[in-house]
This record gives sequence, structure tokens and C-alpha cells, in this order.
Amino acid sequence: MLKNEVYNLMETGTVLSKGLHRYGTFLRDAQDCPNCQQIWNYMRQTDEEQLKRILNHLKQHFDKEVELRLTA
Repeated sequence: MLKNEVYNLMETGTVLSKGLHRYGTFLRDAQDCPNCQQIWNYMRQTDEEQLKRILNHLKQHFDKEVELRLTA
């Protein structure tokens, strides 16, 4: 069973990952508005950075769990 802290990270990472594919549509819909495009590009970049940070930290949790099981 996963600890809540790990589950929450996984859940948030899943939401971010599922949402990233929509930015292409948002950018196409905003083709006539450079300000909208700037906003969507910024938000996509931010979500990508957040997802990367979450995935890196999840790896630390999983590596620690594997280490604990190997030493048990």
C-alpha cells in the first residue's frame, strides 16, 4: 500500500500528464491572439516543470522503498 504522500504525488502527476496534451488544441484555438498563445505556452511550460519535479521526487520514494525491501 502506498503512503498518502506518494499517492498524492502520483495522482497529481497523472492529472498534469493528462492535461499536457490539451495545450496544442488551446494554442490552435488561440491562433489569432498572441497574448492567449503566450499564456498557454507559459502554462504548458509550468505544468511540464511541475511534472518533472514530481516524477523526480517519486523516483526517490520508489528507490528508497526498493532499498528498504532489499535490506529486510
